[in-house]
Amino acid sequence: MNSSSVREPLAWLLAAGAAALAFCVALVLSLFLLAVGLFPTDFVEPVSGFMTSLLVILAGASLAPRQRFVVALVLFVASTILITTYLRLHLAGTLVGGFTSVACVGWWDHLRRTGRSTRRVAIGAVVVVLVLTAVGLARIVDQPARPVALVPELDRALGASAARVTAFHRYDRGGFIDHQWLWRIDATPDVIALVVKGLGLREADSVPRAFWWMPPHYWPRGLPAEARAFRSAAFTADGRGPDGVHYFLLHDPARNRAFVWVKSNF
Repeated sequence: MNSSSVREPLAWLLAAGAAALAFCVALVLSLFLLAVGLFPTDFVEPVSGFMTSLLVILAGASLAPRQRFVVALVLFVASTILITTYLRLHLAGTLVGGFTSVACVGWWDHLRRTGRSTRRVAIGAVVVVLVLTAVGLARIVDQPARPVALVPELDRALGASAARVTAFHRYDRGGFIDHQWLWRIDATPDVIALVVKGLGLREADSVPRAFWWMPPHYWPRGLPAEARAFRSAAFTADGRGPDGVHYFLLHDPARNRAFVWVKSNF
């Protein structure tokens, strides 16, 4: 048995192991992003899909002993099905990561690759990274903000008055077991009073400093005139707090808006 007949199967095993390892690393990083709760789900899921697809394909194809472009295509199809079907990550982010990695592998192995083409691809890669960064930053600040349907908690609290809410924004701060959301409720003061009563809130003496640092671009950065604050009895801004759902609400009557920080602890 010659050495090449031994090395090639080992190289294929190494490529498969690298793809599996890349998948595990990307999965751990995705879970970490969800667990820290610093980024919205609308940001984490596309980034996780992009990162997982990109790492799996590049790791497996770059170590394949031959037919790297074909290997990249196979890994692209397999990773897309796995990521979107079983992990249920963002389809668009996964496809962008897959197409990017397949294009890189195909270009790198191309016989006519030159120094000029290398510079052009590098410039294109920088542009893509800048565009993706801009899109990511826009999602972090919830731009553009899209009103959504009322959550069940507010439907129950408002009853027949739920239809009087003119707009509702729900920002998902993420979380793995515990979870946090930010709500913006556009409604008149009497409707907000029903929210306060329905959620069982009591008036608060002050607003936590962390409240002003929330990511959405429409979030208040200082205390509005005539604003009032309300909170759940067990709400705490500095730590996790006890199990259960806890709220902190700031009502801005001049703008007919209420801003709610929601903590749902397992």
